[in-house]
Amino acid sequence: MELYYNMIVNIGFLILIANILVRIPVVTQIICEEKKHTLLAKLVLGAIFGGFCIFSTCTGAQVQGAIPNTRVLGALAGGLLCGPTVGILAGLIGSVHRILFDIHGVTTFACALSTFMEGVLGALIYTFFQKRNIDFEWYFLVMITAACECLHMVNLLIFVKPFSLAESIVKVIAIPMVTFNSAGMVWFFSVFEDVYTKQNLIAADKMRLALNIADACVLNIRKSRITDDDYKEMEKTISGFSRCRDVFFLPYSQKNRLFESEYEFGESFVEGMEKECTTQLIYRKEKRPFGFRQALVASGCRVTMGNETWGYLVLVFERRYSSPEAAECLVSALAKFFSTNYEAYQVEYQKKMRERAEFRVLQSQINPHFLFNSLNTISCFCREKPDYARELLLALSVYFRHNLNSSNDYMIDIAAEFEQVDAYLMLEKARFEDRLRIEKNIEEDIHMQVPTLILQPIVENAIKHGAMKREIGEVRIDAGMDGEELLIKISDNGHGIPDQVLRAFNDKTTKGKYGLLNVDGRLRSIYGEKYGLAIDSSPEGTTVTIRIPPRTLI
Repeated sequence: MELYYNMIVNIGFLILIANILVRIPVVTQIICEEKKHTLLAKLVLGAIFGGFCIFSTCTGAQVQGAIPNTRVLGALAGGLLCGPTVGILAGLIGSVHRILFDIHGVTTFACALSTFMEGVLGALIYTFFQKRNIDFEWYFLVMITAACECLHMVNLLIFVKPFSLAESIVKVIAIPMVTFNSAGMVWFFSVFEDVYTKQNLIAADKMRLALNIADACVLNIRKSRITDDDYKEMEKTISGFSRCRDVFFLPYSQKNRLFESEYEFGESFVEGMEKECTTQLIYRKEKRPFGFRQALVASGCRVTMGNETWGYLVLVFERRYSSPEAAECLVSALAKFFSTNYEAYQVEYQKKMRERAEFRVLQSQINPHFLFNSLNTISCFCREKPDYARELLLALSVYFRHNLNSSNDYMIDIAAEFEQVDAYLMLEKARFEDRLRIEKNIEEDIHMQVPTLILQPIVENAIKHGAMKREIGEVRIDAGMDGEELLIKISDNGHGIPDQVLRAFNDKTTKGKYGLLNVDGRLRSIYGEKYGLAIDSSPEGTTVTIRIPPRTLI
């Protein structure tokens, strides 16, 4: 009965030690983040589990020269929880102590060998399970612990002499050691399940905090140029959401401000930020009475675009509000968000600038060519039809007024776009007279914002490369609402677009042509890929269809 009581007490101490372990930050960090184990941390953890083996030996009851104990839990659990180094070290410490504890005992060698083998077995099982990403289920813990204790009994039968003594010892201690230690191992692991749960909750809370900060700072970061006011506003936002004592969000050129602050940032801290996230304990420059100095947690990370650094983010916490690991996790997440969003916006901004540059090229290409043709046409009517010439001049002024206004307006009302097209058609009709027939079927009271200069290039293409290739050219414009979308069709009775030209247009391989390809590219960029130009061409003519959705993406 005393043996059973002693085993229960030993397991109770096991659970007590497990609960103490999970409240030590360094132990929790090592267990939950095994990829970051340092050699020193492994040695410390191995010593802790080895200490448990020592405690188990010292508190075990004597049974015919043997010491029934819970030593298997220290050696085996060290390997299963923390890896090969910890398991082997714990087993080695436990076995050496067992030899020294009773150097001439009849069971000393068998028990010491069993303890070391349990540590090695835990290390091997850990390696096997980690490679296959398998979790330790409770029934497996029961089986492996029971197997280790059975191995212990076999060693006793092999190495303890005489055999009758070994057999007598095994009959007494086998059942309590196998059953109690197996149950104790499951209980021990259940304590650590709470650690993993708490770590997951902490990680989720940090993620929520990072997302809230990111959402509040998105308008400041998505700019072509971040000003000093933007940096200060983001510092206030981060400070408001978190329990930071201080926040530094600095442009690349102002990183020396860290050395001018009230904190003692060393060169190693700044150098660490240049490579990756770094976290250090720092102190305030101002000393408190009696020489007391409060240690603070500082974590910093560079903010990049590609491989280029454009800023630095540094958070300073009081140690009671954040561990170094939590601070580095938050800084790393925020720096990654700022880097990704700033880079994405710069790509988007440069894309828009290229589109606007192409738009300017298109404007400059249209103006001189069209101006020459229009003035030449108007001059022919000045003497014979001065009133008509005056109307043509007004149409030309309307056309160029819209052209000049479009330099500032990237989006305009569709009614204004049709007004420019009407002026253009009037001038072209005067130029070609009876050779050009124009038919318009435009729904009244249509008002929708559309990109500037999307209709005139298509109408010009229909006249120049389509209708005027016939003796009598015809151009038809239809516009109206199709559900929530604006549907515009521009048709001509030309000979159609050559197949190779149409293939080049569809493949976007045309070089140096800014007409239909430019309009198609702008529409797709603004509204999405399905809203480009749809061209239906045959030897009897060509129809270009435009669909405009109700809301733009700009």
